[in-house]
Amino acid sequence: MKKQRGENTRKALIKSTIDCLDRLGYAETSINRVLEGVDVSRGALMHHFPSKEDLVIGTVDFLLSRILRHYQQESPSSFPFAQITQAEGGTLADALVTYWRNIIDTPEGRAFSEIIMATRTDKALSQRISPKLEDWNDQLNQFFLPPGLDKAAEEDMTLTLLIWRSFIRGMIFQQEFHSDPAYVEKIIRKFATIMEPHLKMVQSQNG
Repeated sequence: MKKQRGENTRKALIKSTIDCLDRLGYAETSINRVLEGVDVSRGALMHHFPSKEDLVIGTVDFLLSRILRHYQQESPSSFPFAQITQAEGGTLADALVTYWRNIIDTPEGRAFSEIIMATRTDKALSQRISPKLEDWNDQLNQFFLPPGLDKAAEEDMTLTLLIWRSFIRGMIFQQEFHSDPAYVEKIIRKFATIMEPHLKMVQSQNG
């Protein structure tokens, strides 16, 4: 029971942190503001997260696992390869737009972008987060790489996956230049048509 209460407290604090990051940005997110959004004492917060940096690290761990769970639920056989080889699986453009709507352009996705941007100038935060991001990238790449690729094809596919993830994350900032959300999705669909030949090439190499 005590362990469950502790886990519930951690989740509530992380949820409030995500809300603050999304609404206020990293610089304006503070322990006091996080506490304003949750029924948790300062002592309880400090027990789980002794500093703002620890709170952000805990939030990053949650967000990275959330994205990985999303992919695992889709299964590697259904994304992204099925979208370009099976009509019933939808299109790659549909898959990227769904990913944009469900993962990136959400409070969680925007909070994650705020944290990543903060690492550019917060070196202490960067040192703690960078290894987590590198490990997470490696997990995603291994999850989606088809079996049987030679070294050159595997490297090419890894670069392709990194390119489309970087593009989708970058649309968080690009959307500020467009007042129409539909136009943002149009950009994503155009990007999918550019990436499709590269995925098809890897698919054909894999037999």
